[in-house]
Amino acid sequence: MTRASSRKTAQPGRRRNWPGYLMIAPAVIAVLALNIYPLFRGIALSFTHYNLVRPNTPIFNTFAGLSNYTKIFSDAKFLQSIGNTVKWTAVNLAAQLVFAMLLALVLNKRLRGRSFFRTMSLVPWAVPHSIAAMTFTFLFNANVGIINILAVKLGLLSEPVSWLGNTQSAFWCVAFVAIWKGIPFQMIFILAALQAISSEIYESAEVDGANQWQQFWRITLPIIKEPLAIATILNLIGIVSCFNTIWLMTEGGPLYSSEIIYTYAYRQGFIVHDLGTASAASMVLFVIMMLISTVYLRLARGDRGVSA
Repeated sequence: MTRASSRKTAQPGRRRNWPGYLMIAPAVIAVLALNIYPLFRGIALSFTHYNLVRPNTPIFNTFAGLSNYTKIFSDAKFLQSIGNTVKWTAVNLAAQLVFAMLLALVLNKRLRGRSFFRTMSLVPWAVPHSIAAMTFTFLFNANVGIINILAVKLGLLSEPVSWLGNTQSAFWCVAFVAIWKGIPFQMIFILAALQAISSEIYESAEVDGANQWQQFWRITLPIIKEPLAIATILNLIGIVSCFNTIWLMTEGGPLYSSEIIYTYAYRQGFIVHDLGTASAASMVLFVIMMLISTVYLRLARGDRGVSA
């Protein structure tokens, strides 16, 4: 078939597909307007002097080169936010992985009322971030919070503690809430992988004299390692990009002790009104997320680093 004839046959097909194109047009426009344009606009602003507090200065909305990146990396608060982000990610990832694994192993056994407990274990995940943050903010309240009231009555504390107002405890209180909310997500992946393992494998292992720990280490973990890796990477993306819980509970405080890159970028953009540095901080976070997403995509494709 010649090129001319192939063009002629393709044109009627395109005309017949116009209704389909029109149906997907709103979704395409939404993606372009809400995802693609903000991304490229943010990249452009990260290289632009764009401080809304000083719009009449000669340098406003002019090319800034790498000055915004130089500015944030010379800012002690941003460097502190990087350290907090690393600590936040490590604490959340490790705690959620361990507790999700333990919970999945328990719920995978034949227990009385197992369906009920499986359903109840998903409640933290179903609770919106805003509701969870406001609820735990009240529980940690220094004056009327139930945690302080019980601790004082039980003699664990001599007087109420301002948990969210203390630089030593604020980070860990917010991390506790994030861990509580994040465990069910990873637990679902692990539980689904465990249910795919045949019970005959464990029966054979018991006959060979393998104990519970040996069965877990040599049978369970090797079989579920791929879905576990994918679940961990997905969870890692959510942990790094966590914003609502931190901002609603502490706003990154006190004294930036719970500030992460995400909250730093928000503060620069919507409180300091310096969109240039806010965009630069966002681009740093974007690069981190892109690297994590790349790892996830390789795992999802089953890529072992060997080209076809």
